[in-house]
Amino acid sequence: MNAGWLKRLSLMIAIGLMADAAFAGQTTPAWTTRVDAGSAVRVTLRNGVVFDAIWMGRDGDRAVFERFDPHETVSVSLEAVRKVKGRGGPSSASAQGFGVLGAVAGFFGTGLLLRLLLS
Repeated sequence: MNAGWLKRLSLMIAIGLMADAAFAGQTTPAWTTRVDAGSAVRVTLRNGVVFDAIWMGRDGDRAVFERFDPHETVSVSLEAVRKVKGRGGPSSASAQGFGVLGAVAGFFGTGLLLRLLLS
């Protein structure tokens, strides 16, 4: 065996082990980083309580929510939260119209740009 082969093999093993080590240190739930602060969410606690709220953010090892009904601020430990799901509603007609307008502009704009560049 030559030294180059051993170096490549040891590098591949190190890369494989580093991926596991990088994720082993995470102790916070993934929803704390996926859900933006100020988003409307549906919260399910481990004791079965379900409520709709606004995700305010973290306060150390606690999650802070602003409940819709009754209007109150709730601070619970991160371990007490079972699931947080975003409450996305249907988009407005104007948002859908702007999406279509963007797709049309992208298609014809690219064609126009290519025509100008190639002529």
